[in-house]
Amino acid sequence: MYVRKTQTLITDIEHEVYKMQQSAISKLTSENNVEIGTPLHAEIKTAIENTLWQLAPDLKDKMPKEWLSDETHVMVDFPSDEHRTVRYNFGSQTGDELKIPPHFRRWDDVHISQKYWTPLIQEWLSSQHNAEVERQKIVDSYHTISSQLTSFMAKHASLNTALKEMPELELYVPNSYIEKVNKKEERVKATPSVPTTHDDTEVDVEALTRAAIAHRVSTASE
Repeated sequence: MYVRKTQTLITDIEHEVYKMQQSAISKLTSENNVEIGTPLHAEIKTAIENTLWQLAPDLKDKMPKEWLSDETHVMVDFPSDEHRTVRYNFGSQTGDELKIPPHFRRWDDVHISQKYWTPLIQEWLSSQHNAEVERQKIVDSYHTISSQLTSFMAKHASLNTALKEMPELELYVPNSYIEKVNKKEERVKATPSVPTTHDDTEVDVEALTRAAIAHRVSTASE
């Protein structure tokens, strides 16, 4: 089937690129999460509480539990003169909740000064800074891919001709479009009156379809 190039097609291709970008970023982010129950989680919790109670540290363990804030998550900032501020949504552990002073405003960030950074926290912050660098590389890389594909598609009036020139494009085109393109090719092959062709486009479409599906399945499982 002839698939005309439309703005919707271009937008859908850009969205596929964006989904790949977000998948790569998500994997990078998950590797730097603070898992509840780990020593790092405990040390960040202590740093948060020391910061919140620094004006009256003796009250932290004396104030009745029912007087404390019932917030279970706080947004934490680790400001630094050398790097960008690291922000993290910290969640407390059931049975070991954060001791947060009364009247704490949930929309306020907790700014953890360097005096509360333990070696373990500093190591984690270093990994966060490195992850930010890698994240930017990922964003830049997929931005380039998106721009190149958009520019490439500008030369073509249809998806069919674009795929013929660059079969690898299929990796970035939603399956619904590919199914339309392949539908015509399958019908042509089954019609006796039409000569059988063996051009690279047809062969590559079938092979690359399998590769694209395998790629998407493996990406979805990460």
